Amino acid sequence: MKEMLQELVKKFNEKDDERKEKIKDLKRSILLRFTDNGVYHMYLENARLSDVEEGEIEADIVLETDTKTFRDIVDGKEDALTAYITKKIRIKAKLMDKLLLSDLLK
Repeated sequence: MKEMLQELVKKFNEKDDERKEKIKDLKRSILLRFTDNGVYHMYLENARLSDVEEGEIEADIVLETDTKTFRDIVDGKEDALTAYITKKIRIKAKLMDKLLLSDLLK
């Protein structure tokens, strides 16, 4: 799972996307908790994500799901908003951060 997450970080950081302009001044810690495959975290700063690390941290954004749902969202087989509404994915964060995460997962 860590390798998959690191590949997503690499793609995000290399992608030229106008949405990055919205987040260039944000600093956030992000925790990804997979109910079936461990806990990982990273940091968002200057519109770039840090390398993925294993383990729990006190985070601004906490995303909890299983690996299948996460992969389906990443592969476009499932919509992130639908997964959130059906409680397949849980996000603990301020409203603005939830909206940001939803936008970035599109």
